Parts: sequence; structure tokens; C-alpha cells
Amino acid sequence: MSAAAVCWRASATFFGPLMILPVLLSLWDDHSSWSAVGQGVLASLAAWGAVSFAWAVVAWLLLKRRARAAGIRLDSGAFEERQTHLLRSDEGGKDQVRVRLPACERAFLVLEPAADEVTFRWRPGRRSDHSVRASLTLDAVAGTVLVDVKGGDGHTGVAGLRKGTAFLAVCQIARTLGLVGAKDSRIGLV
Repeated sequence: MSAAAVCWRASATFFGPLMILPVLLSLWDDHSSWSAVGQGVLASLAAWGAVSFAWAVVAWLLLKRRARAAGIRLDSGAFEERQTHLLRSDEGGKDQVRVRLPACERAFLVLEPAADEVTFRWRPGRRSDHSVRASLTLDAVAGTVLVDVKGGDGHTGVAGLRKGTAFLAVCQIARTLGLVGAKDSRIGLV
């Protein structure tokens, strides 16, 4: 399934409860005939289907723009709550990442429990109370950085869909730290 189809499914799920309310109100109206109720239900479904599709297109375009800027491929896994990508440093390597991360205003609670790993929290949106858990595993020999981001803390996500927050954070981290995605940067988790 493509990223656009997954985005539309997330949008339809998001708008589902909003669609049910007008349908229930039309059923409750005691001055309508069954044919009028049926036409109202079909009109509501068509209207909310169009709204959810337009919303999905906006969210998909936002993700695509962020992914392209970060050099990361957008695929159907972009809406998963955990994102793991193997990126490479374009300049400076390990030292550049260690200097830029604490200086970034979106990163906080930066901890370095091991010599080659950094854990931190990242704010992908404008609100200061929403953040994702993230870690960077640095490999100086290969010049790569394994970015592992875990979302799922009730974030509004991309375009308010409550999905895609972790992927958005990976794209922001890559751009901020000067990391570049490889052709297939996504790592599958077992």
C-alpha cells in the first residue's frame, strides 16, 4: 500500500466520528421520509469523503516535502509509531552530532549513557508539551547514525491526523543534525 493510501485511511479514520454526527441527526429528524434520510446519509458520506481526501492530500504533501528535504524516502511505514532509519553524516561525523543536538531548541533531556549512544526528547510540533522519545546510535567507523524515534504519546501528528509524528521527527532531526538518508534508510524492526 502506498503512503498516500495510508494517509487517506488515517484521514478517514480521523474524520469518521465527525461524519457520524450528521448521519445520526438526519436519522433523528422525525419530519423526514426514509428516502430523504437515505439521500441525506449518502450526501453526508460523499461530503465527508471529499473532506477527508483533501485533508489526506495536505498531510501527504507536508510529509513528502519534509522527507525530500531530509533525503529520506517516504513510504507506507511513515505512519507507524516507531521509526528507525540508518542515516549518514554529511560532514563532521560523530562530533558534529554531539555538538548540534544539545544546541537545538527542539531537543531536551539529552543524555549520553554510552559513548556511542545519545537519548533525548524531541518536539516535532510547535507545542512545547508534546514530544517524542528518540535515540541516536553513532558508528564512527562507518560514518552512520541510527535514528530511533518512538511516538505515540497522543500527538496531533501531521496535519492533525494523530499519525506520522515519529516520521516527521526523523526528518527534522536529519535536517537539524546534517544527516542524509541513504536510498533505503528505513530499518525493519523484528
